[in-house]
Amino acid sequence: MIMFVGDELNEREKFVLGTIVEDFVAKATPIGSNYIAQKYNYPFSPATIRNVMMDLEEKGYAKQPHTSAGRVPTDKGYRFYVDSLMKIENISLEEKKKIFEGLKKVSQDIEYILEAASQTLANISNQLGVVLAPRFYQGIFDRMELVPLAENRVLVIITIKSGLVKTITMELEKSISRATLQESVRILNERLHGLTLKEIKNTIDKRVHDIAIGDSQLIELFVKSSQSIFNFSTFSDLHIGGTANIMEQPEFTDQNMLRNIMDLLDNKEMLIQVFNRDVSTEAPELKRNEVAAHQIKITIGEENKKELIRYCSLITATYNLGNISGTIGLIGPTRMPYSKLVAVVDYMADVLSKLFNPGEN
Repeated sequence: MIMFVGDELNEREKFVLGTIVEDFVAKATPIGSNYIAQKYNYPFSPATIRNVMMDLEEKGYAKQPHTSAGRVPTDKGYRFYVDSLMKIENISLEEKKKIFEGLKKVSQDIEYILEAASQTLANISNQLGVVLAPRFYQGIFDRMELVPLAENRVLVIITIKSGLVKTITMELEKSISRATLQESVRILNERLHGLTLKEIKNTIDKRVHDIAIGDSQLIELFVKSSQSIFNFSTFSDLHIGGTANIMEQPEFTDQNMLRNIMDLLDNKEMLIQVFNRDVSTEAPELKRNEVAAHQIKITIGEENKKELIRYCSLITATYNLGNISGTIGLIGPTRMPYSKLVAVVDYMADVLSKLFNPGEN
């Protein structure tokens, strides 16, 4: 369940919590009161800082792994930090260039670009980079064309409003004149224009059963072949990069945690479900002026529904391909540099949207 945290901390507690989060992320060891007092020249004694830490622990924002250790953030502590304390970093011009050039030079093929995006995300973040292909079933049908190839064979060209084009060859049972082909296409375009591909595949038989012009056998063939003709999900749905990165995180020296993440990576369907759920209304959207309009969402630890990922955090964003959208994101331990990685994910989503929609830039 998402924990919405009220502003129940005073300024001293906020400073100490922010310090615990940022230094624990950097050091991967519990943060003590002496360390904070010495590093930040904090105008209070280690004993005072220790009392603040105890207050944070009582309120559920920090915990002590064992007696005599310093404190580490809890999921609630990370959530408060992300929502109220985090200052989003700027990624460098060099990193921006690395992202943009790395994607632009791959090819114009969507699948290759998405694969490169997952690897680039992983390389820059040192986390697991995940990219989901656009949900093509949401694509809106624009038009269909038929091009005769031989006496009984035609090339079907389907275009959706995002600009994606699909071609498929169909074998006809008889020769059909060009005029009849065009008349059949005209009426089909009239009936199907503006519908999503999902709507067409589910209802095409009802929408064209009463057509009295064109060639009835051709129209019947379209109905029978609609599942393949109007299926644009020919690209791999899921692209993963950086598996080796996540294995290097100290959290995964725990064999149970390592086994869980390996099980998750082996279960592609579950991973897709995790990312699709994270971009739904269940995850809070990050509202900051520093990020573009890419629906940045952060899900932390036990906010995740799936047991296999309850010790991890997800940072996700949407990118657009015309009127349809896909998802990119990172998976890593809850101990991750959120302020830097939010900027990386946001910029990657922006670059992908610009690559796929060049006319809108």
